[in-house]
Amino acid sequence: MVSACTTTPVSTTGGEATSSLPSTTSTTAAPFLTGPGVVESSIHVGVFLPLTGSLSSIGTSVLNGQLAYWDSVNEDLGGVAGQFTVVVDQYDTAYDEDTATGLLAAHRNDLAAISSSLGTPVTAALLNEAGGLPVMVGSETSTWAANESAVFDLAVPTYRAQVEALWVRLDGSTIGFIAPDGAYGDDCLDGAGSSPDVVVRYPQGTTDFETQVTQLLSVDDLVACVTSTDLARIVATWELLGTPPPMFVTAPSFGPSLFTALESVPSELFVAGAPPPYDSQEPGMALFRASLADTPADLWTFFGYTQAATMHLLLEQAVEDRNLTWEGILAAREEIGHVDLGFGWGAAWFDRNLPVVPVIIQAPDIDAVFGLRPVD
Repeated sequence: MVSACTTTPVSTTGGEATSSLPSTTSTTAAPFLTGPGVVESSIHVGVFLPLTGSLSSIGTSVLNGQLAYWDSVNEDLGGVAGQFTVVVDQYDTAYDEDTATGLLAAHRNDLAAISSSLGTPVTAALLNEAGGLPVMVGSETSTWAANESAVFDLAVPTYRAQVEALWVRLDGSTIGFIAPDGAYGDDCLDGAGSSPDVVVRYPQGTTDFETQVTQLLSVDDLVACVTSTDLARIVATWELLGTPPPMFVTAPSFGPSLFTALESVPSELFVAGAPPPYDSQEPGMALFRASLADTPADLWTFFGYTQAATMHLLLEQAVEDRNLTWEGILAAREEIGHVDLGFGWGAAWFDRNLPVVPVIIQAPDIDAVFGLRPVD
């Protein structure tokens, strides 16, 4: 690792960095390059989250996870590589694309990276305007893989990978699939190992699911890539029309609110890609609990925490490579090998832009803090 006190000064323009060493100077070490957002011994990362409006509770939970992780890095490790304190700059998107891009335009060159974003429309808008700035995407869809600025969470499998894991559990003779229109559902459907027998898509914002459920009444198993709110409505409608089949869902389809929205949840409901049990004794979860201290934790808190953990790995590698620029941080993905974040599911890594993350499957548990229990 290079010491911050020996860093070679550089001049920066956008995401590029050039050494300011005189041409006559010779050195045995490559110059240490820095870019926007690196100010002396501090690294500025931004979080673009809905901190006001209808999704403010989710945005605040994600922010709590981010702050808990970076506080631990600064206090327990002395910062990135023991040299650079991380400063978290907070930007309230109010879940609005124009607001998000306006904030990005004003502050792009103040940031080394975006450590957290949330929501498909906001993520798409930020990536379109990123201009090489690393963006930790707030959606697990692999739609973003073609965008060079996109960075995926190494603790959260893509929706495609979640469905791939669920698919191997299916043994019904007739398999149904339901998802809203858009990238989320498209990505899930790509994860199916074989074509579902019945595929139902619906416009986002749908609240009455009688038509969709009626189309699915004949299936033996159902794969659902829907929101938690939609899942509650689908289950309630199905119970009026018949007996729900075993349901296999991706992580966003489950939330503890299901316990209050429904008198009961399906006895055979399996969730892929959600966090491990909160009370797990695995070292990663123990550290997560300790970092949060008295701050309430939920699925979104874990999400923000692991986004920060992934960004930390990239920053550490960029420092080791002596290239703490946007380009250097993104290039670090190619160098991160199999890393075990300690959550109990094994190693993860980047395959070019996309993460390869083991998928755990869980079932609802009303007594669990996250509302889930592991499935053997």
